[in-house]
Amino acid sequence: MRTKSSITIKEVKHVSRLAKLSLNEAEAARFKAQLASIFEYVNQIAGMRTQDVTETSQVTGTTNRFREDRVNRNTILSQTASVSQAKRTHRGYFVTKSIFKGRNETS
Repeated sequence: MRTKSSITIKEVKHVSRLAKLSLNEAEAARFKAQLASIFEYVNQIAGMRTQDVTETSQVTGTTNRFREDRVNRNTILSQTASVSQAKRTHRGYFVTKSIFKGRNETS
C-alpha cells in the first residue's frame, strides 16, 4: 500500500485521464491529498488483525422480510398528473430522444 508521500501528481493525472476527467493543477493537488488520505486509511485497515473475526454476510438475523404486494390507493398518481410536467408527450405518454440509430422521434 502507498503512504501519504508516495502518490504523485503524475499518477493523479494518469488516473484522471483513465476516468476521462479534466483536472487543472489545483484540482490535481487536491485529489492528490485526498487520495493520499484514503491510502493511509486503507493501510490502517490492512494492518488490522482480522484472522479471528468470523465472516458475516449480514448482522441483523432478519431473513426474507416481505410485504404483501398491493396497491396503495392513497399514493396513486394518475397518468395525466404523471406527464403534466414533461417537456414532450404524445397521447398521454412521455416522449424522449431516440437512442437507436435510424429511429425517428414521435412528435
